[in-house]
Amino acid sequence: MSHPNRAFPVLSARDKLLPFYLLGIGLHHEQEHIYRDPGIQDYQWIQCRSGGGKLKLSETEHIVKQGMGMLLFPGQKHEYYALSGSWEVDWIIFDGSGSAGLFETVGIVDTCVFTLASPEYLLSGMKELLQAALTPREQTLSNYACSAILYTLLTEIIQRISVEGSDTVGQQYERLKPVLDYIDQHYAEEISLQTLAGLMCVTPEYFCHLFKKTTGIRPISYVNQVRVNKSKELLLDNVQRGMQDIAHQVGFESASYYGAIFKKLERITPGAFRRTYQKS
Repeated sequence: MSHPNRAFPVLSARDKLLPFYLLGIGLHHEQEHIYRDPGIQDYQWIQCRSGGGKLKLSETEHIVKQGMGMLLFPGQKHEYYALSGSWEVDWIIFDGSGSAGLFETVGIVDTCVFTLASPEYLLSGMKELLQAALTPREQTLSNYACSAILYTLLTEIIQRISVEGSDTVGQQYERLKPVLDYIDQHYAEEISLQTLAGLMCVTPEYFCHLFKKTTGIRPISYVNQVRVNKSKELLLDNVQRGMQDIAHQVGFESASYYGAIFKKLERITPGAFRRTYQKS
């Protein structure tokens, strides 16, 4: 008899080729004392619903209370238990070739405890995932449905987590929004670091640090990406238009520099791109 708040999908070898796959999920779980000397084989997300607990790692200890969650990485020794009384949590166990890379996009490479923005939103995603996991396989390809929902849930989690009071990824991008909007509107013009930093009322040095921390690339690299992307439509709209004209229209000083940046980013020259995707 299936449990209404818990599911452990049966996975085939083909299911385990998916970039993200669900191994187990439990909602409204009364958390018991867990000690794993060798760690776990997969990833586990545990979100506190009520009460509180403690996570002990090899060298650190963390309190986990309502509005917080912990992400456990494979192969890392850990122990967690309720501080006192009841500790109710929701959890998912998952794996897949895309998991490590997804977390690396925001610099998460180890087991950690996070504060959550809008934890109730994540719980609604976990309810949807549980419902998909409980759907009989004969009615639908449930593991594929779970994979899609799981990926959406994980991306929502990484946008809403923060460590020690720092901004969440979503908040970091929201802070950069005036800069990103400015670049999108003025990419064809000369754009200086001083101008971009001024939009955030910070120094150019701090702006560069903040931008790279949030996006993973330097501001000038982002500007070049925007310019190259804008140039693609120009390349295809009029096949007679010269590279010098296109380069100037999107903000590059010369056709040679434009061509070099385009090839670096796209691994193809502008001319080859035009020939490959030319509109009929």
